[in-house]
Amino acid sequence: MSPLLAIEARRLWREPRLRMVAALAPALLLLVFLASWRDAAQLTAERQRFAAAERARWLAQGDKDPHSAAHFGVWAVKPASPLAVLEPGIEPYVGLAVWLEAHKRNEMIFRPGQDAHPIVRGATSVAQLLGLLGPLFALLLGFAGFAQDRQRGTLRLALGNGAPAGRLLLARFVVLAGVLVAVVLLPAALLGAGALLALPDGGWRGGVRLAMWCALHVPYLLAFLLLALAVALRAPSARTALGLLLATWLALCVLLPRVAGNAVELLAPAPPYQEVRRQVEAAAPAYESADRWEARRRTLQARAAGGVDLRAALLDQSERDSHVVFDRLLGRFYDAIEQQDEVFGRLGVLTPAVALQAAGSAIAGTDFRQHRHFIDAAEHYRRGMVNRLNGELMQRASHAPVKGGSWESVPAFAYRPPTPVQAAIAAAMPVAALLAWCALAALAAWRAARGVRP
Repeated sequence: MSPLLAIEARRLWREPRLRMVAALAPALLLLVFLASWRDAAQLTAERQRFAAAERARWLAQGDKDPHSAAHFGVWAVKPASPLAVLEPGIEPYVGLAVWLEAHKRNEMIFRPGQDAHPIVRGATSVAQLLGLLGPLFALLLGFAGFAQDRQRGTLRLALGNGAPAGRLLLARFVVLAGVLVAVVLLPAALLGAGALLALPDGGWRGGVRLAMWCALHVPYLLAFLLLALAVALRAPSARTALGLLLATWLALCVLLPRVAGNAVELLAPAPPYQEVRRQVEAAAPAYESADRWEARRRTLQARAAGGVDLRAALLDQSERDSHVVFDRLLGRFYDAIEQQDEVFGRLGVLTPAVALQAAGSAIAGTDFRQHRHFIDAAEHYRRGMVNRLNGELMQRASHAPVKGGSWESVPAFAYRPPTPVQAAIAAAMPVAALLAWCALAALAAWRAARGVRP
């Protein structure tokens, strides 16, 4: 086996397309990474300054009625996954922070894509580059080998000397796979490691996620390489093999992902977000009507007679009633979005590009499921803060303001992201689809090798 590997390595070294891929792939990845890293570093610094200033603002609010402090509110800032530099997912289109206050469940604002320079808005990411050009590089490396050997007569010579076609295929696959990983995936891994060193981890466990993210791309690239070898074994000429593989790349990496995206809208439709917000504001208004307030007052009057401040009890009950509305309407909407993501992941059976996109953003921590984890955590903190302040108001004998020094009793918002294991479990279906694609391509190459003709 070793002599075959050495022969394949020498043969590949003489190929001009190897030098082209080796020079082009790292250069493109570095160019895209630097643009993303500059924005990520700037946003990270702004997040840290904003979070510190927000805590100082809360502590310095002075003497105040506890419910007024609940309306004074705080900002919760979302810590970004460091792998967002490689795979931004939905991050450019969702907000960086959410305003937490009494009676309202606000949406996140300050979307990075909204404020980005027009050139940056149209830029691609390292993940998009790997997902689109990685297969193209794999096909360019693998398409010509056997077809050219057949045209030159060297394949007949090799088979005539007793070299099994399976061993020829394995030797060529091992060498090409090593080259593909070295010139395409390794630079991306090194860039990701640089991002981990430069950006705060924020509890995302970026090292583990980067290793999983890189491992995810191995079956993806190998599937296209095996496909190229299978076609090269069957095609009568290198030109025919290249034409077939380019058509396959166009279908699997460009057309079918868009078909899958449109199919999701049909298979798992979600209600318009504006309509959901309208229903929320109608069912749980921040300021209730006089009739509604009076009905609530009559219901709670007996409770207030037991020594609880009536106004505080009314505010507290109004707040708790709104939680039910938020969970029902917004929870249903978030469930619908998660359902769309799950359907999109299942459509990875159509093309490995869809499977990689669904699993990659989950592993990087930039999919909607993990974004929802943050907004749910922020909402949990908001409810705890407001309920605590309303509870303090209910126990007070008078409406005298709370002294400013006591605001430290409300802890600062601290977010703990989902673990990499939780992310991997959520991405199980697209990961299984990726492995299935790789296995199918290996089977196709093996069958092609068994039936190869010199």
